[in-house]
Amino acid sequence: MDVGKIPKRRTGLGGEHPLCDTIQLIMIIVFFAAWGLDLFGFFVYGYSTVLIGLVPLPLHLGPAFVSLGFGLYLIEESHKAVFGENQDQLKLIYSGVYSWVRHPMYLGILLVCLGLFFANLSVLSFLVWLVFFIFYEKMATYEEEDLVRIIGEEYINYQKRVPKWLPKLRSRN
Repeated sequence: MDVGKIPKRRTGLGGEHPLCDTIQLIMIIVFFAAWGLDLFGFFVYGYSTVLIGLVPLPLHLGPAFVSLGFGLYLIEESHKAVFGENQDQLKLIYSGVYSWVRHPMYLGILLVCLGLFFANLSVLSFLVWLVFFIFYEKMATYEEEDLVRIIGEEYINYQKRVPKWLPKLRSRN
């Protein structure tokens, strides 16, 4: 393989939370373990998935597909925006999905997990999802504080224009 053709790994402007990758991996494993065990009836089936018998199929599969689809879209588009181009000069990305929400990759992962929760309505997986969200909130706050320190006013203005978690799909007039 020609070393000259290996793309450089793009690093961000600010630093990630020190335990970002480790905790994300642990949370994903715990979420999928709880969800999968409930799905196949190996865990606390009957208690954790009691909601599945109370909610008609279209009322939980509809949100499941919407959440999964939108989550996967956010992950793909934010990944393209951050890693898709080799940029010699790092700059704040505030177009595309980054104009809707400040943390589209994190939100996308949360929405995929939420969609899986809707698929089988496992109370246990929802509780794991809540812990996952709390972790992402703390991690995003840590990273934003670093970006304010590094970029300053430009990032503060971005924070004022773009919501942290609930996407703004239309621009304000």
